[in-house]
Amino acid sequence: MPINLIRRTNLPARRGLLLLAMAALLPLAGPASAAEREIKFAFGAPILTLDPGISAGSQAQTVRFHIMEPLVQMNAETGAIEPLLAESWSVADDKVTWTFRLRPNVTFHDGNTLTSADVAASLKRLIDPQSGLPRGNDLRIVKEIREVDPLTIQLVTATPFGPFLPTLAQDSASIISKACIPPTGTKIDWKVIGTGPYRYGSHIPEQSVTLVRNDTYWGRKAAAPSLTFLNVPEGSTRLAMLETGEADVVVDVPGFEVPRLKTSKDVALIQRPNTRLMHIGINVTKPPFTDIRVRHALNFAVDREAIVEGVLGGLGVPAKSVLSPSVFGYAPQAIYAYDPAKAKALLAEAGFPNGFKTTLQTPAGRYYMDREVTVAVQAQLRAVGIDVDVQVVDWSTYLSLLRKPRAENGSTLYTLGWETGTGDIQYLLDTVFNSKRVPPAGWNTMFYDSPEADALAAKVSAEVDPEKRKALASDVQARIMQDAPWVPLYGSVQVAAYRKDLAGIEYLPTDNYRLNKVTFR
Repeated sequence: MPINLIRRTNLPARRGLLLLAMAALLPLAGPASAAEREIKFAFGAPILTLDPGISAGSQAQTVRFHIMEPLVQMNAETGAIEPLLAESWSVADDKVTWTFRLRPNVTFHDGNTLTSADVAASLKRLIDPQSGLPRGNDLRIVKEIREVDPLTIQLVTATPFGPFLPTLAQDSASIISKACIPPTGTKIDWKVIGTGPYRYGSHIPEQSVTLVRNDTYWGRKAAAPSLTFLNVPEGSTRLAMLETGEADVVVDVPGFEVPRLKTSKDVALIQRPNTRLMHIGINVTKPPFTDIRVRHALNFAVDREAIVEGVLGGLGVPAKSVLSPSVFGYAPQAIYAYDPAKAKALLAEAGFPNGFKTTLQTPAGRYYMDREVTVAVQAQLRAVGIDVDVQVVDWSTYLSLLRKPRAENGSTLYTLGWETGTGDIQYLLDTVFNSKRVPPAGWNTMFYDSPEADALAAKVSAEVDPEKRKALASDVQARIMQDAPWVPLYGSVQVAAYRKDLAGIEYLPTDNYRLNKVTFR
């Protein structure tokens, strides 16, 4: 069947054609190096909001990290948690009372000085159920926030929480000026005021966001006077922009281009695994996917190794769990090998000896080779009798479709990639697989409801001993894999490229970038 396009804006496509035409007329040498200049960063999807309480993908998180700062941050090389707005912290013997000492003399973009009142206001806004913020669940383990003095804040969790510090390093826990916090339930969108090395400058909806350097930043002053983040869905267009100097950094470089780029005198590569797990999500409330045998059949029908090698050019790790191998708690589950005969038998047993028809939705350009991977899955499912209609949806519409409540949600199968924002299994357990996190309140877009998985996840959360947590994490992965609300595909390997006159780009395993330490050669 043909691939359908659903409400897809033609603006990025037209822009891509124009850029390709321009690329043919521009010299390969690119711009001359300078002491300081704007940095242009090309993503494959738009930045939809700066509100830290709203999920909008890792591209939005990257932009937010330049404007707002959490109490702590993840080290890009080691993954360790290090000070940021908090210069030190401690946890009491009760394992639930955390005390953070704030860095003095930090000012927001509006000139106000950072105090514990701003921290309290930011985190209370996030976790207040009345705010209706989707990311609120990230920190609802916090039951009490105490302003000890202007530079000391205490956070008290309901129970011991193993990954508390990595959770506080997420963009959702960013601290914003209490002066910009609106009434309960009101979104911030673009009017956010942080303490970061850059401040919001302007944006063109669905196309670009420009940040301007914060010259009163408390830390090291950034070299680039501005950052512009562009939405360029087509990978070939992004690469053409990089090689002609129209972009300085691009993501999701086509795998077949990697050997050539390794010999380039102008371009360098970042090639690293991250915490993202690409998968086919299954709405388990939609027949025939209410039948676990059908969901198992989907898993046996997909040849993960062939997708990684044949479509991705080896840039991925075939999935053996619902977690990427780089996430704390990962435990491979040897449950689904590629077995189309077994898939057919399970379909027959479920009452579908001749298969059935269904739809599979996908974005295009949001993830590396996402549309091509989806088409490969379509072919593999067709081989066992499942006639799949692939529907390509623009990213902003995609998020809206997946987040509709159950009664209005028309999704059946969909392609998505979840990064584990903390590098810890608890992030996905709480954000995606928790039965209380169904849309529109959360991201359990499978409408998966397992009391057993919820109970195991609660045990993982409350355990602080790393080795005991690993054992519990293995148990919950086994439960979820057996229930099969996903068809896990592969752990992602990010291939980004940048111009060699830049140095100091930081890439985090959570699929975020930091550019504030970039220097020009």
